[in-house]
Amino acid sequence: MLTSVILAYYLQQFSQPTSLPHRADQSPRYIQSVHPRGSLTIAAESAGSASVPPGAQRVEMLTLRMTAHCSGDVPIQTISVQRRGLGANTDIKSIYAVHRGSRITRSRAIARKDGSVDLNVRAFRIPACESEDIVILADFSPTASAAGEHRLELQGIDAAGSTVRIEQRIAAPSAARRTTGRAVGQISVDYRPLTKKVRFGSRQIVSRFRLQADNKDDHFLQAITFTNNGSATDEDLKNLYIGFRNRRISTVASNLNGDSARMEFDPPFLLQKNQMLNFALHADVNASRSRTIQFIIEEEGDLEALPDVGR
Repeated sequence: MLTSVILAYYLQQFSQPTSLPHRADQSPRYIQSVHPRGSLTIAAESAGSASVPPGAQRVEMLTLRMTAHCSGDVPIQTISVQRRGLGANTDIKSIYAVHRGSRITRSRAIARKDGSVDLNVRAFRIPACESEDIVILADFSPTASAAGEHRLELQGIDAAGSTVRIEQRIAAPSAARRTTGRAVGQISVDYRPLTKKVRFGSRQIVSRFRLQADNKDDHFLQAITFTNNGSATDEDLKNLYIGFRNRRISTVASNLNGDSARMEFDPPFLLQKNQMLNFALHADVNASRSRTIQFIIEEEGDLEALPDVGR
Protein backbone atom coordinates (compact mmCIF):
# COMPACT_ATOMS: atom_id res chain seq x y z
CA MET A 1 0.00 0.00 0.00
CA LEU A 2 2.78 2.43 0.94
CA THR A 3 4.63 1.57 -2.26
CA SER A 4 1.57 2.44 -4.38
CA VAL A 5 1.19 5.84 -2.65
CA ILE A 6 4.87 6.73 -3.24
CA LEU A 7 4.63 5.70 -6.90
CA ALA A 8 1.51 7.81 -7.43
CA TYR A 9 3.17 10.84 -5.81
CA TYR A 10 6.24 10.44 -8.06
CA LEU A 11 4.12 10.26 -11.19
CA GLN A 12 2.15 13.35 -10.18
CA GLN A 13 5.15 15.54 -9.26
CA PHE A 14 7.95 14.46 -11.59
CA SER A 15 6.51 12.93 -14.74
CA GLN A 16 7.23 14.72 -18.07
CA PRO A 17 4.40 16.39 -19.99
CA THR A 18 2.78 14.19 -22.57
CA SER A 19 3.03 16.88 -25.33
CA LEU A 20 6.02 19.00 -26.34
CA PRO A 21 5.84 22.55 -27.70
CA HIS A 22 5.95 22.65 -31.46
CA ARG A 23 8.74 25.22 -31.84
CA ALA A 24 10.61 27.70 -29.66
CA ASP A 25 9.60 31.30 -30.17
CA GLN A 26 12.55 33.10 -31.81
CA SER A 27 10.92 36.51 -32.24
CA PRO A 28 12.99 39.53 -31.09
CA ARG A 29 10.45 40.31 -28.34
CA TYR A 30 10.66 36.74 -26.96
CA ILE A 31 14.48 36.71 -27.12
CA GLN A 32 14.61 40.05 -25.27
CA SER A 33 12.40 38.71 -22.48
CA VAL A 34 14.42 35.51 -22.03
CA HIS A 35 17.90 36.94 -22.66
CA PRO A 36 17.79 40.59 -21.56
CA ARG A 37 21.56 41.00 -21.71
CA GLY A 38 22.74 42.46 -25.02
CA SER A 39 25.31 41.09 -27.41
CA LEU A 40 27.41 43.09 -29.86
CA THR A 41 29.56 42.14 -32.85
CA ILE A 42 32.07 44.67 -34.19
CA ALA A 43 33.88 44.64 -37.51
CA ALA A 44 36.81 47.07 -37.17
CA GLU A 45 38.70 48.22 -40.25
CA SER A 46 41.65 50.63 -40.24
CA ALA A 47 41.82 53.20 -43.01
CA GLY A 48 44.06 52.53 -45.98
CA SER A 49 47.12 54.36 -47.21
CA ALA A 50 46.78 58.07 -48.00
CA SER A 51 48.70 61.34 -47.76
CA VAL A 52 47.52 63.89 -45.21
CA PRO A 53 48.78 67.49 -44.99
CA PRO A 54 49.68 68.88 -41.56
CA GLY A 55 46.71 70.69 -40.05
CA ALA A 56 44.12 68.51 -41.81
CA GLN A 57 40.93 67.90 -39.86
CA ARG A 58 38.31 65.14 -39.71
CA VAL A 59 40.65 62.58 -41.28
CA GLU A 60 39.05 59.12 -41.32
CA MET A 61 41.20 56.65 -39.38
CA LEU A 62 39.04 53.71 -38.32
CA THR A 63 35.56 52.40 -39.19
CA LEU A 64 33.56 50.32 -36.71
CA ARG A 65 30.56 48.36 -37.98
CA MET A 66 28.55 47.56 -34.85
CA THR A 67 25.77 44.96 -34.97
CA ALA A 68 23.51 44.34 -31.97
CA HIS A 69 21.96 40.91 -31.42
CA CYS A 70 18.18 40.75 -31.17
CA SER A 71 18.46 40.10 -27.42
CA GLY A 72 18.31 43.85 -26.77
CA ASP A 73 19.67 47.34 -27.35
CA VAL A 74 23.37 47.74 -26.58
CA PRO A 75 24.58 51.01 -24.98
CA ILE A 76 28.10 52.04 -25.99
CA GLN A 77 29.99 53.72 -23.16
CA THR A 78 33.68 53.70 -24.11
CA ILE A 79 35.66 53.06 -27.29
CA SER A 80 39.35 52.29 -26.71
CA VAL A 81 41.77 52.70 -29.61
CA GLN A 82 45.53 52.77 -30.06
CA ARG A 83 47.71 54.72 -32.48
CA ARG A 84 50.41 52.75 -34.26
CA GLY A 85 53.03 53.63 -36.85
CA LEU A 86 56.34 55.43 -37.24
CA GLY A 87 55.06 58.92 -36.44
CA ALA A 88 54.88 60.68 -33.09
CA ASN A 89 51.69 60.73 -31.03
CA THR A 90 51.84 64.52 -30.99
CA ASP A 91 51.43 64.65 -34.79
CA ILE A 92 47.76 63.96 -34.13
CA LYS A 93 46.14 66.83 -32.26
CA SER A 94 42.97 64.96 -31.26
CA ILE A 95 40.72 62.04 -32.13
CA TYR A 96 36.96 61.57 -31.71
CA ALA A 97 34.07 59.34 -32.77
CA VAL A 98 31.35 60.33 -35.23
CA HIS A 99 28.00 58.72 -36.05
CA ARG A 100 26.19 59.80 -39.21
CA GLY A 101 28.28 62.96 -39.38
CA SER A 102 27.64 64.02 -35.76
CA ARG A 103 30.28 63.78 -33.05
CA ILE A 104 29.33 61.44 -30.18
CA THR A 105 32.48 61.84 -28.03
CA ARG A 106 34.67 64.71 -26.89
CA SER A 107 37.97 65.15 -28.70
CA ARG A 108 40.91 63.52 -26.93
CA ALA A 109 44.63 64.02 -27.39
CA ILE A 110 46.90 60.97 -27.50
CA ALA A 111 48.54 61.58 -24.13
CA ARG A 112 49.73 58.05 -23.22
CA LYS A 113 53.12 56.85 -24.42
CA ASP A 114 51.68 53.64 -25.84
CA GLY A 115 49.30 55.65 -28.04
CA SER A 116 46.12 54.36 -26.38
CA VAL A 117 43.07 56.58 -25.94
CA ASP A 118 39.67 55.98 -24.29
CA LEU A 119 36.80 57.83 -25.96
CA ASN A 120 33.80 58.24 -23.66
CA VAL A 121 30.57 58.00 -25.65
CA ARG A 122 27.57 60.03 -24.52
CA ALA A 123 23.98 58.77 -24.77
CA PHE A 124 24.43 56.34 -27.67
CA ARG A 125 23.14 52.81 -28.18
CA ILE A 126 22.85 50.26 -30.98
CA PRO A 127 19.18 49.19 -31.38
CA ALA A 128 18.43 45.47 -31.16
CA CYS A 129 18.73 43.58 -34.49
CA GLU A 130 20.34 46.61 -36.18
CA SER A 131 23.79 47.73 -37.37
CA GLU A 132 25.39 51.16 -37.20
CA ASP A 133 28.72 52.57 -38.40
CA ILE A 134 30.91 54.63 -36.09
CA VAL A 135 33.92 56.39 -37.62
CA ILE A 136 36.98 57.47 -35.65
CA LEU A 137 38.35 60.77 -37.01
CA ALA A 138 41.59 62.62 -36.32
CA ASP A 139 42.62 66.26 -36.43
CA PHE A 140 46.32 66.55 -37.37
CA SER A 141 48.60 69.17 -35.86
CA PRO A 142 49.73 71.99 -38.18
CA THR A 143 53.28 71.17 -37.01
CA ALA A 144 53.04 67.42 -37.70
CA SER A 145 56.36 65.97 -38.84
CA ALA A 146 56.81 65.18 -42.51
CA ALA A 147 56.69 61.49 -43.47
CA GLY A 148 54.99 60.48 -40.22
CA GLU A 149 52.89 57.30 -40.46
CA HIS A 150 49.73 56.80 -38.42
CA ARG A 151 46.96 54.25 -38.11
CA LEU A 152 44.42 53.44 -35.39
CA GLU A 153 43.46 50.01 -34.12
CA LEU A 154 40.50 49.08 -31.94
CA GLN A 155 41.51 47.79 -28.50
CA GLY A 156 38.13 47.34 -26.81
CA ILE A 157 34.53 48.42 -26.30
CA ASP A 158 32.77 48.99 -22.98
CA ALA A 159 29.13 48.16 -23.68
CA ALA A 160 27.71 48.27 -20.13
CA GLY A 161 28.09 44.56 -19.46
CA SER A 162 26.93 43.35 -22.87
CA THR A 163 28.90 40.60 -24.57
CA VAL A 164 31.25 42.08 -27.19
CA ARG A 165 32.94 40.17 -30.03
CA ILE A 166 35.49 42.07 -32.14
CA GLU A 167 36.36 41.07 -35.69
CA GLN A 168 39.53 42.97 -36.56
CA ARG A 169 40.06 43.89 -40.20
CA ILE A 170 43.37 45.70 -39.93
CA ALA A 171 45.00 47.07 -43.04
CA ALA A 172 48.61 46.13 -43.78
CA PRO A 173 51.23 47.93 -41.64
CA SER A 174 52.30 49.87 -44.74
CA ALA A 175 48.74 51.18 -45.15
CA ALA A 176 48.74 54.29 -42.98
CA ARG A 177 48.00 58.00 -43.08
CA ARG A 178 51.26 59.76 -44.00
CA THR A 179 51.79 63.44 -43.24
CA THR A 180 53.30 65.24 -46.19
CA GLY A 181 53.34 68.61 -47.91
CA ARG A 182 52.78 72.05 -46.46
CA ALA A 183 50.37 72.76 -43.63
CA VAL A 184 46.85 73.70 -44.71
CA GLY A 185 45.28 77.01 -43.74
CA GLN A 186 43.25 77.40 -40.55
CA ILE A 187 39.98 79.15 -39.69
CA SER A 188 39.46 81.06 -36.45
CA VAL A 189 36.11 81.68 -34.71
CA ASP A 190 35.10 84.78 -32.79
CA TYR A 191 31.75 85.13 -31.01
CA ARG A 192 30.00 88.45 -31.42
CA PRO A 193 27.58 90.08 -28.95
CA LEU A 194 23.88 90.01 -29.80
CA THR A 195 22.45 93.35 -30.86
CA LYS A 196 19.14 92.67 -29.07
CA LYS A 197 17.68 90.27 -26.53
CA VAL A 198 16.44 86.87 -27.65
CA ARG A 199 12.64 86.89 -27.56
CA PHE A 200 9.87 84.35 -28.00
CA GLY A 201 9.11 83.86 -31.70
CA SER A 202 10.27 82.44 -35.01
CA ARG A 203 13.60 83.05 -36.77
CA GLN A 204 15.21 84.71 -33.77
CA ILE A 205 18.97 85.34 -33.79
CA VAL A 206 20.34 83.22 -30.94
CA SER A 207 24.06 83.57 -31.70
CA ARG A 208 26.38 85.74 -33.81
CA PHE A 209 29.84 84.60 -34.82
CA ARG A 210 32.70 85.59 -37.11
CA LEU A 211 34.87 83.26 -39.21
CA GLN A 212 38.29 84.35 -40.43
CA ALA A 213 40.63 82.41 -42.72
CA ASP A 214 44.39 82.87 -42.50
CA ASN A 215 46.54 83.78 -45.50
CA LYS A 216 47.23 80.23 -46.71
CA ASP A 217 44.09 78.79 -48.33
CA ASP A 218 40.54 79.39 -49.43
CA HIS A 219 38.05 77.09 -47.70
CA PHE A 220 34.71 75.59 -48.61
CA LEU A 221 32.61 75.51 -45.45
CA GLN A 222 30.76 72.18 -45.29
CA ALA A 223 28.94 72.09 -41.94
CA ILE A 224 28.98 73.39 -38.37
CA THR A 225 27.90 71.65 -35.17
CA PHE A 226 26.76 74.05 -32.44
CA THR A 227 26.55 73.08 -28.78
CA ASN A 228 24.33 74.95 -26.32
CA ASN A 229 26.01 75.53 -22.96
CA GLY A 230 22.80 77.06 -21.62
CA SER A 231 19.71 75.43 -20.13
CA ALA A 232 17.44 75.61 -23.21
CA THR A 233 16.41 72.18 -24.50
CA ASP A 234 15.14 70.72 -27.75
CA GLU A 235 11.60 71.70 -26.71
CA ASP A 236 12.68 75.34 -26.38
CA LEU A 237 14.53 75.72 -29.70
CA LYS A 238 13.31 74.54 -33.09
CA ASN A 239 14.28 74.94 -36.76
CA LEU A 240 17.85 76.14 -36.36
CA TYR A 241 19.83 77.41 -39.36
CA ILE A 242 22.81 79.58 -40.28
CA GLY A 243 22.17 82.95 -41.87
CA PHE A 244 24.41 85.30 -43.83
CA ARG A 245 23.36 88.81 -44.85
CA ASN A 246 19.68 88.15 -44.14
CA ARG A 247 19.45 84.89 -46.08
CA ARG A 248 19.55 81.26 -45.03
CA ILE A 249 22.67 79.44 -46.25
CA SER A 250 22.39 76.10 -44.44
CA THR A 251 20.06 73.18 -43.96
CA VAL A 252 17.53 73.42 -41.11
CA ALA A 253 17.98 71.35 -37.95
CA SER A 254 14.43 70.70 -36.74
CA ASN A 255 15.58 70.48 -33.12
CA LEU A 256 18.56 69.91 -30.87
CA ASN A 257 20.03 66.43 -30.57
CA GLY A 258 20.72 66.47 -26.86
CA ASP A 259 22.45 69.83 -26.50
CA SER A 260 23.80 70.16 -30.05
CA ALA A 261 22.68 70.67 -33.64
CA ARG A 262 24.54 70.11 -36.91
CA MET A 263 23.77 72.21 -39.99
CA GLU A 264 25.24 71.72 -43.46
CA PHE A 265 26.00 74.64 -45.79
CA ASP A 266 23.81 74.31 -48.87
CA PRO A 267 25.70 74.70 -51.15
CA PRO A 268 29.18 74.73 -49.56
CA PHE A 269 30.13 78.30 -48.68
CA LEU A 270 33.41 79.79 -49.93
CA LEU A 271 35.52 81.56 -47.32
CA GLN A 272 38.52 83.07 -49.05
CA LYS A 273 41.97 83.41 -47.50
CA ASN A 274 42.39 86.56 -45.41
CA GLN A 275 38.60 86.96 -45.46
CA MET A 276 36.58 87.70 -42.32
CA LEU A 277 32.78 87.27 -42.44
CA ASN A 278 29.95 87.57 -39.90
CA PHE A 279 27.22 84.93 -39.59
CA ALA A 280 24.16 84.40 -37.41
CA LEU A 281 22.49 81.33 -35.93
CA HIS A 282 18.68 81.52 -36.13
CA ALA A 283 16.03 79.48 -34.31
CA ASP A 284 12.35 79.41 -33.44
CA VAL A 285 12.34 80.20 -29.72
CA ASN A 286 9.72 78.63 -27.48
CA ALA A 287 11.66 79.10 -24.24
CA SER A 288 10.67 81.11 -21.21
CA ARG A 289 12.92 83.80 -19.78
CA SER A 290 14.29 81.33 -17.24
CA ARG A 291 15.98 79.35 -20.05
CA THR A 292 19.48 80.36 -21.11
CA ILE A 293 21.08 80.13 -24.56
CA GLN A 294 24.83 80.06 -25.17
CA PHE A 295 25.85 78.43 -28.44
CA ILE A 296 29.49 77.60 -29.12
CA ILE A 297 31.51 75.53 -31.58
CA GLU A 298 32.72 73.11 -28.93
CA GLU A 299 35.53 71.37 -30.82
CA GLU A 300 37.72 72.42 -33.74
CA GLY A 301 36.43 69.51 -35.79
CA ASP A 302 32.85 70.78 -35.36
CA LEU A 303 33.67 73.37 -38.01
CA GLU A 304 33.86 71.22 -41.15
CA ALA A 305 35.71 72.83 -44.04
CA LEU A 306 37.73 71.69 -47.04
CA PRO A 307 40.76 73.81 -48.01
CA ASP A 308 40.77 74.66 -51.70
CA VAL A 309 44.51 74.27 -52.23
CA GLY A 310 44.17 74.64 -56.00
CA ARG A 311 42.92 78.22 -55.93
